[in-house]
Amino acid sequence: MRGLQIIDMAPGAEGVAALSAALRHRLEAGGPAVAPLPGPSRHMSAEYIATVRRAVSAESVPDDVVAVISTSGSTGRPRGVGLTEGNLRASARLADLRRPGLAGCDWVLALPATSIGGFNVVARSLIGGTALHVLPSVGGAATFDPADVTSVPVDRPYAVSVVPAQLQSLLEHAPGAQWLARAHTVLIGGAATSADVLARARAIGIEAVATYGMTESTGGCVFDGVPLDDVQVDLDAAGRITLRGPVIAAGYLDGSDDGDFVGPPESRQFLTSDIGEWASGRLRIVGRIDDVVTVHGVNVALGAIEDALHSFEGVRDAAVVARPDPRSGHRLIAYVVFRGSAKPPLSHFADLVRERLGGAARPDVVEVDSLPHLPNGKIDRRALQTLGDQHDSSAQKDD
Repeated sequence: MRGLQIIDMAPGAEGVAALSAALRHRLEAGGPAVAPLPGPSRHMSAEYIATVRRAVSAESVPDDVVAVISTSGSTGRPRGVGLTEGNLRASARLADLRRPGLAGCDWVLALPATSIGGFNVVARSLIGGTALHVLPSVGGAATFDPADVTSVPVDRPYAVSVVPAQLQSLLEHAPGAQWLARAHTVLIGGAATSADVLARARAIGIEAVATYGMTESTGGCVFDGVPLDDVQVDLDAAGRITLRGPVIAAGYLDGSDDGDFVGPPESRQFLTSDIGEWASGRLRIVGRIDDVVTVHGVNVALGAIEDALHSFEGVRDAAVVARPDPRSGHRLIAYVVFRGSAKPPLSHFADLVRERLGGAARPDVVEVDSLPHLPNGKIDRRALQTLGDQHDSSAQKDD
């Protein structure tokens, strides 16, 4: 067993430099494993940070673990995931095989280094021996500003990993969009990316790659619906996804749900909570097991409703919650952020969902200025349920 160094990340480049130095020491000199912990910011409450600290804390970790990264906890408690050096190197190697030249790129860090998307950027710059450039917003040091990318001092091939909300902001900022178009690769993860946004990006020459993966798979291991080499994707009869290959983590630090991790390191498998399907040879994520609810006896996937809303013109972002209902089983509420002020009545979008997915999937549509996101770009599902509580309270008062 080996010791564990918890790194309380200072915001901005300072915290990233401390993490990078500790990870280099672990990889090159056999130092303790590292566990980056987020610092207080407008995104991070003291209570949440304490929860993450408990998730990643341990007196010792298995000898092959080099890093412990917390899952987001977007739908439950965060858990510490043990990643091995083999995981990190396999993830970098397989991404380079799919995107030749990626290993030699400088990296631009636009995501929190405490989550797998940002941590991978730090790790790949170390593994490849290339430069790492940190945006001012990292770690909650400032608000993400598309203008910041244009001042990144890169004079050689570079890559960046972003979440869909950042991609949209950059597309709406002409210099930022041009900067993305010059990048070797733009990895997009953390949440589903609408086909419309991807099409807009690719139309102006951006090498946008929509990724699927999670902390337990060392980040994205499926690029544009196609598994990376040495990664296998299996679907059971219900569509539940199992991932297999050298990128699958050693397991959870606390040993919980170890039944989800099976097999030797080179062919380890992880049973996810996601539901998918194959469409024209590509994996399409339908939703999560806990996102499928019953409405009037019909199973409805909340993720399918969100995908439909994202595809409609004028919709910038959308998320759906299900509320218990004594008559129908569940009542669906779609929170939608619109692009621009001119739009049809909200019922128009609800009807479009019904036409595409059936009457049971028709949600109540509520316009909001923004959706609650975690620092890694995922929708904060617990905060979204709070919005649902407020919506129900308002509805009861109106009645």
